[in-house]
Amino acid sequence: MTYPPQPEPFSEALGEAAHTAAMAYRLVMTITDAVRRATQKRITGKEEELGEDAEQMAPGWSADQLRGVLGDDILAELMQSGDWPVMARQLVGLQQAGVDLGTFLPQMGRMTAAVHQAVVANAARTKAEGTDRWADLLKATMPEGLVRDAILASPAWPDIAAAMGGSTPAGSTSPGSSSTRTPPERASTRPSPPSPPRPPPKHPRPPPPPLPLPPRLLPRLLPVL
Repeated sequence: MTYPPQPEPFSEALGEAAHTAAMAYRLVMTITDAVRRATQKRITGKEEELGEDAEQMAPGWSADQLRGVLGDDILAELMQSGDWPVMARQLVGLQQAGVDLGTFLPQMGRMTAAVHQAVVANAARTKAEGTDRWADLLKATMPEGLVRDAILASPAWPDIAAAMGGSTPAGSTSPGSSSTRTPPERASTRPSPPSPPRPPPKHPRPPPPPLPLPPRLLPRLLPVL
């Protein structure tokens, strides 16, 4: 399976799309193989392992089965990975367990193609909106794996990136940009001059007159005076 040529601004997203689609295939195959092993153990009491001849022919046989079902870049991503022999044996194990690969593999092809297209579309949108720097920040801060790939492949990622771009606090810088604001001037540490003393009033008010003594107290005070 090949994809139509992409415009030049979108071509840089194809590698990331192929990687994410390969991760999706790897996840589904891991789950399917676990279901196959658990079912065989429940029915027969043991897991059926491949013979030596089947293990040797598994990589080539599995590549032939997937060619034309998965995208060429997705299949190349899988075959170049270190766990390709394991994934090839998983596919052979499904075939020997009676799984109809004529139905199973086209479903896998549609799933990986949908993931591939979603990643390319999201990358194109974030690039056009100028929010692709948040994808670079996510790749730099989050370890590579299924969680990061799922976030970037999510249809909601462009909206998340746009919201992150709109929520940058005033005065802070977004990833990949430099601040053009000049730092505020520091407040002067010199002490301020003391306030001048208030002038006295021009016409001071006279003190109030003393209170008069009651007449009956005068005879008592005269001997003392």
